[in-house]
Amino acid sequence: MMRTPGFPRALVTLAAASLISGSIVTGWAEAAPAASFGACPDSSVTEGRGVQCAVISVPMNYADPDGARIELTVSRIAATGDRRGVIVANPGGPGADGLDYWARRIDSMPAELDEHYDRIAVQPRGLRWATPLRCDSTASVSKSAEGDQVSLGGGNRDDIKKACDAALPGYLDTITTESTARDLDEVRAALGVDRISYLGTSYGTYLGAVYASLFPSRVDRMVLDSNVNPDWVWTEEFAQQQVAGKQRLDDLFAWIAEHSGDYGLGDTALRVYQNWVRLVADQGGGWYANLTPPPASVADLPGALPEPIAEIARDGFNDSVEQAGKVQNLVRLLVTGGASAQVPLVGATAVATYTRTFWPSFAKAMAEANIDPKNVRQLLAIEGATSTDPTGRFVFSAITCNENNVPGRYELIGSAIATIATGGNAMDARADLVRSGSACGSWKPVTKPVSITGKDLRTRPLLLQSRWDALTPYAGGPAMARAIDGSLITVEGGDHGAFGRGNDAVDNAVLTYLRTGQVTIDHADQAPLQ
Repeated sequence: MMRTPGFPRALVTLAAASLISGSIVTGWAEAAPAASFGACPDSSVTEGRGVQCAVISVPMNYADPDGARIELTVSRIAATGDRRGVIVANPGGPGADGLDYWARRIDSMPAELDEHYDRIAVQPRGLRWATPLRCDSTASVSKSAEGDQVSLGGGNRDDIKKACDAALPGYLDTITTESTARDLDEVRAALGVDRISYLGTSYGTYLGAVYASLFPSRVDRMVLDSNVNPDWVWTEEFAQQQVAGKQRLDDLFAWIAEHSGDYGLGDTALRVYQNWVRLVADQGGGWYANLTPPPASVADLPGALPEPIAEIARDGFNDSVEQAGKVQNLVRLLVTGGASAQVPLVGATAVATYTRTFWPSFAKAMAEANIDPKNVRQLLAIEGATSTDPTGRFVFSAITCNENNVPGRYELIGSAIATIATGGNAMDARADLVRSGSACGSWKPVTKPVSITGKDLRTRPLLLQSRWDALTPYAGGPAMARAIDGSLITVEGGDHGAFGRGNDAVDNAVLTYLRTGQVTIDHADQAPLQ
């Protein structure tokens, strides 16, 4: 899953990195030893799914293959029947745990995978069970909420590197997509196979594309689901999430309105939005509630609109829904003093925009909070559905700042502040804050992203992209398909991750591709709402 920054915490979770000296080499010091599979670390995988694990030793820095080494944990679920090959998966992030990927999805993935493929998941470097990235707190660097690691976001690069190097010198510099892709090839060699198939979702699509660009002869089939735009790595990718996220929120509000008899939150998207804004503000959400309203419909009878004082003084009163919304936002901002806490409703809403699977439970949870503002138990449960281990936030920061290829534009901070102060759309402000580059502070990239190409692949990759995906906006699908010369299937709706969601058209297309290398469709409807 592609992580999305949230403010103010987003200004922390985008960060990292330093300088790698020397060029990256493609070889290794010696042939990787064979993987020996046995028990998995405690609480690392779902029990009863036949998962075994192995620990693989790889170079910490591929520019120095004879130097320090790190250990990665790899999980495997063996094929139950006639084995056709090996599929390696990555769920995204960057910074998402991968070890339990297949075990968690056995019930939702097509049974054909169980029978014919060894399913492999590699825990990415820097995460728990993969030589965790540890940065001891120092007096000059702020402590994280956990108290044992520094904040990697927006701080002094030299201080942060010093804190991280205290645990393992030079490690922070190697937390990049390229290093992670090279780790995959070390794992491939340890598995004793010439080629692997690959399934990547969200950030996992970018990791897979980098692997294919570096090791094209080692790729059999490649499925890239919900694609990162290789031209947006990374600042613009996260900025574009804000625009896409606003559209998906409008879709969510419209769906809830269509089911107003079930949830009682309003019979138009605008009325649901107004209830959402009120609840967010009541929970202390401050300017998180500042969203431009969805379009009004004929069912939204005009009422007495509050006077937008600033705009009236300048332009006169135009009696528009947008103008009224801005004034409500401004009043809310003044009342809350600009508070921007990540409150339960906001966190749950972010999760609901990832996939329609959460829409009914989210609407029910919001309805419960509407009746009893103290009843946020279900909202917290939804918010926690995508939570990660703290090391995930550090890896996310390290990768995105280590290889960010889009220069920051600090002048946009003023634009964001102006948007907030005048009651404008919070997501526009968030996009400007991301584009400002303030998340990484003085931390400059340590490497340039690998140039994506598919010219030497023997089978064209298959790409899946939902049209209204809020985390990896649609433009990423065509852009990645062009870069890697892949075949794109456009999926309607906005689910983040289209494969293994009970969508027969998509699942059958992927299975056909894995068997034959052929892509038989270029379009599919969205998955049914279970």
